Amino acid sequence: MPEQDADELPFDVRFDADSGEVVVMITYGNPPRQTMRRKTYASQEALAVAIAEHNHEAFLQARLANVLASAAINHLGTDPGRLQRAVRALSDPTNTVPVGSILRGERQP
Repeated sequence: MPEQDADELPFDVRFDADSGEVVVMITYGNPPRQTMRRKTYASQEALAVAIAEHNHEAFLQARLANVLASAAINHLGTDPGRLQRAVRALSDPTNTVPVGSILRGERQP
């Protein structure tokens, strides 16, 4: 997945010197139904726990993605290269090629 600019990420992390807390503002959804959540971490221990939780979630998400890719290849006969190109295309907001066309290897005009 391509890296995003810090301005494009759905969160902002700052340090509040007055309270001594790390403040995370997380944006959920898309306009007009977009909401924002504020979470604070007041200690190194709290940050260590949050980091461990996010690392664990990322590990589980990556494992699930790998198992799903294996299922597509082994059970549905999906070409691994085309599957990888389709996944990359879904991560690219400028992509205009239908994912089904990528998966089936159809040429686009």
